[in-house]
Amino acid sequence: MNKKLTIALGAALLVFSACSATPREKLQNEGKLGIIWFQNSGEYQALTHQAFNAGKKAYLENKTNGKNAVIVDLDETMVDNSPYAAWQAINGQGYSKESWDKWCEAKEAKALPGAVDFANFVANNGGEMFYISNRTSNLYEATAENLKALGFPQVDSKHLLLKENTSDKAARVNHVKDQGYKVVIMAGDNLDDFGSDLLHKSNKERVTYVNANEKKYGEQWIILPNPMYGGFESGLSPDYMKLSPKEQLKVREASLNPWSGK
Repeated sequence: MNKKLTIALGAALLVFSACSATPREKLQNEGKLGIIWFQNSGEYQALTHQAFNAGKKAYLENKTNGKNAVIVDLDETMVDNSPYAAWQAINGQGYSKESWDKWCEAKEAKALPGAVDFANFVANNGGEMFYISNRTSNLYEATAENLKALGFPQVDSKHLLLKENTSDKAARVNHVKDQGYKVVIMAGDNLDDFGSDLLHKSNKERVTYVNANEKKYGEQWIILPNPMYGGFESGLSPDYMKLSPKEQLKVREASLNPWSGK
């Protein structure tokens, strides 16, 4: 077989493979560039350092002489789960609790750039770190061991609050406040991490909320970039997460705002 024919057959196979991909595989393929950016770009690391530098400054400006709390999300806020997302993309797999739990129990998540330093800065300056995550409570031991190994401070049953019955974090945040703490800083990668106002809301409502609270970002609320998943996707349409992969692909396509080409 000559070289040109081999190349042509290879290209044809690639096209056939792309066309024969299932809707679920196509959904995962669309996320690959975001994962690549998250794992490889200097820009992503610059943004995490920028976020945590802002967080340090805001903490010093806002802390009181009383009990100061910094509330943070975990996944894609303090620790990096992109290898799980990469596994999903390569294998055409959607999220499942079974595979997610297996990933968390492997205790292989790494710290985001600047995250451990920020947490220790707070602890060394009179504050307490509260890790409020929607990892389920059965993952407590694995999560605690992972965080301790990375060097995060104050990892115990008082400060690590995982999901029991609801993904709404309001009750856990209020639990911290009820102990007499002032919440000085909140950090997350999803607008839902900052309150329940935006749970299950559309992206239009989410943007309106951000604009109404613009002065809080960088001052009280620190948000980390996450192009891999989050409320922005479910906010594309009502009941998005209940749609079939084929229907989700159509919603994604329709959400684009393209140039006319003219």
